[in-house]
Amino acid sequence: MKKALEFTIDRNYIAFKETLSVREAIKRLRKSASEDMIFYAYVVDNRRVLRGVLSLRSLLVAQPHKKLSEIMKTKITVVNEKMDDEEISQLFLKTRFLALPVVDDAYRLIGTMTLKDAINVVRMENIEDVLKIQGADINVFDKSPIKRITSKLPWLITTIINGIICGLILKYYEPALKDLIALAFFIPLITAMGESVSGQSSAIALEGILLGKIKEKAAYLIILKQIIEALIIGGIIFIIVWLLSFIWLGNFIVASIVGITIIFAILFATLIGVSMPIILKKINLDPVVSSNPLVFAISDVSILIFYFSLSIWFLKKI
Repeated sequence: MKKALEFTIDRNYIAFKETLSVREAIKRLRKSASEDMIFYAYVVDNRRVLRGVLSLRSLLVAQPHKKLSEIMKTKITVVNEKMDDEEISQLFLKTRFLALPVVDDAYRLIGTMTLKDAINVVRMENIEDVLKIQGADINVFDKSPIKRITSKLPWLITTIINGIICGLILKYYEPALKDLIALAFFIPLITAMGESVSGQSSAIALEGILLGKIKEKAAYLIILKQIIEALIIGGIIFIIVWLLSFIWLGNFIVASIVGITIIFAILFATLIGVSMPIILKKINLDPVVSSNPLVFAISDVSILIFYFSLSIWFLKKI
């Protein structure tokens, strides 16, 4: 699970009793207002339970004799003190309010949070997510060398395991390489294509998860749209790669094997790239940390197996 960064609860807020008149509220506001930016005034009862909210504009234009209970808005968006950062950020993104009241479980007003604070937290979370995607961690310069090394090692070990598996696959399919050595020329191309496409698809899925755009019921629609796009892209890339391969080597078989593998690589990498973060999120694992190494490893291994299996099938037919 992603570690929260902690919003700051501002204890300097303006709250009035609901029985107060507009005239009295404005008078007290002038006396109690500090240099801090104030966006709203909150209305509470004798137990400090939040009853309503007033923008300063509505307070200033209201008739002086009216009670605050008459002009306050009772439909309030609040932050519970136990909410995590992601939930709070979503509230600010949804409402666009400059500030939100913070309440406890008894709905008592305990402070406020500002949109500026939310923007700073979201910015820091985005930086943290980017670093996690790259196998690093936030505040890396404040950590000891041992901690920095241990944060990087899991990614590098995953890369070693992936490389060894790919090497074993090449060893297993060595006869195919001997019979058609030109196949080896295109291994960097097809693995790079798979990693690029899976990385793009994974980034799309992560964006949807982090911004709350992907709901479990709609996940299959996201995957379907990505597959359709992959088919179109795969068709275009197939034509380009097939033509370049054929012009380069003049070998119809090699060009066909590489072209078909490219289509498979794009389709499979898209599927695994967009679905892996969703699956990890569903089983309560952090998709930001876990997606890329798994996606790249699965993509490389599967594409190489397909490439050489297809090559052997073609070789048997000729």
